[in-house]
Amino acid sequence: MELAPHGISVNALCAGVTDTPAARKIPKSERLFARARAANPGNRLTTPEDVAEAIVALAACRSTWLTGNNIAVDGGEDLLG
Repeated sequence: MELAPHGISVNALCAGVTDTPAARKIPKSERLFARARAANPGNRLTTPEDVAEAIVALAACRSTWLTGNNIAVDGGEDLLG
């Protein structure tokens, strides 16, 4: 609301389950990873590169009308979950 009058868009990325060192510290993380893979139409986890690609795509977008969104970067994982 505060930035839109200045032509600045703001969006949030909601990454799917990603195998990272921090995620591996979650108790029973392997089960979490297995469930996420099974729920994902691509049968894989989200990678940091997947999230980076979404950031690059949004940064390249010149539309200030694309704003205020929560964008799932999860390969469809949330569709079945």
